[in-house]
Amino acid sequence: MYLDELRHEISKARGKHPSLSTIWRTLHRTGYSRKKITREARERNLDKRAEYMYQIGLKYRPDQLIFVDESSADIWFFLVEWAVAVV
Repeated sequence: MYLDELRHEISKARGKHPSLSTIWRTLHRTGYSRKKITREARERNLDKRAEYMYQIGLKYRPDQLIFVDESSADIWFFLVEWAVAVV
């Protein structure tokens, strides 16, 4: 959960609007730490990828290939790099 999401939940539940720094200090004192968010695909499989690249290499020349990125991401994907986790 991100700090702004936690602030929103606190506001809904208690009617209070704490600053993000207040929330962070409280979490830190109770044993939470910041963790860098990684953006590795869950489906990632190095063996399957290697086999795919090998098969493509057998059938096509590099000048015959076109790559299209069909992944989607919302605005948070680009803005948020850190989340909170239990130590």
